[in-house]
Parts: sequence; C-alpha cells; structure tokens
Amino acid sequence: MERRDLLRLAAGGLLAFLPRAQAAPKPLRVGVEACPYCFMTILDARHAAQALNPQGKAFFYDDPACLLDQLNGWGGPELRAKEVYLADFARSERAQAFWVEAEKALLYHNPRIRTPMGSGLLAFGSREALEAHLKERPERRGGRLLTWKEALEEGKKRPWVPTDFFPPPPKAP
Repeated sequence: MERRDLLRLAAGGLLAFLPRAQAAPKPLRVGVEACPYCFMTILDARHAAQALNPQGKAFFYDDPACLLDQLNGWGGPELRAKEVYLADFARSERAQAFWVEAEKALLYHNPRIRTPMGSGLLAFGSREALEAHLKERPERRGGRLLTWKEALEEGKKRPWVPTDFFPPPPKAP
C-alpha cells in the first residue's frame, strides 16, 4: 500500500468519528409553501414547522401539529425526518420564521389559542420567552408545557389536529 493510500484511509477513518454537521433550516417562503399534511398555504410563519429528510429536502408545515401527526403516521406520505425545526413564536414574525431545533423548543398547549389547524400549540425557544408572552397575553394562561418528545409520544395516542378539520371520507354505495 502506498503512503498516499494509507493517508486517505486514515483521514477517512478519522472523519467517521467526527459528528455530522446539521444541514440547518431552510428559509420559508410565506404565501408560497404549502403544508404536505393539510395542504394549506403557510400564511403565518409564527406557527410554522419544518422537517428535513435525510437527503436535505425541506418540508414546511403551517402548524406544529401537522408535522407531529405526519411523523406519527396519522396521514400524509411517510416522512423520515433527519432534522426538525419549529418557528419560535416569540421571535418570529408573520412573514419570517426564526427557527429553533425542535429538541430545544418548549411547546405550550392551550386549546383556547387559535392556531392554523386548531391545535393550540405554540413553540418557544426559551421559558423566558414563553413567560413574557403569557404576561403580555394573560388570557392564554392555563395551558401546559411539553417537550418535543412528549408531544410526539402524546401524538401516538391521538392526532394533534382536531378531526373536525378533515371531513370523513364519503361512504361507498
């Protein structure tokens, strides 16, 4: 084996032990992107979610509930998410999402909060941001906090998107 081949082999072996870099969230085009779960056009980036498949293709959702339900197999095509991001409600604007990794996000659930699909789920990048939001909007108090993993687990038992958003399929004659 030549020295050059030995060096390539050693470098390749070292690279295998380095952590893989994340692909990073893709920019959301509000008013253009459509949710693959409910097919609604995303009009408010503050409620958006994003999943990147292993090939790096981005899928955008108008409500975190749509992404949770699709990952749990409640509808839509099968999705294998390599990375998942949620729009930080406190830092995002209607026209632009500020993405936070789903694993680091704090989800706040209150069914009285109006969200695009009626889930009542909001994502925040920090507890301080959530507390500031609730201080500003006291009528939203009384909800519960969830991690991304807890929301996924709960979503295995029942869909997050209320079933009245999807009419039942027509009955066969």
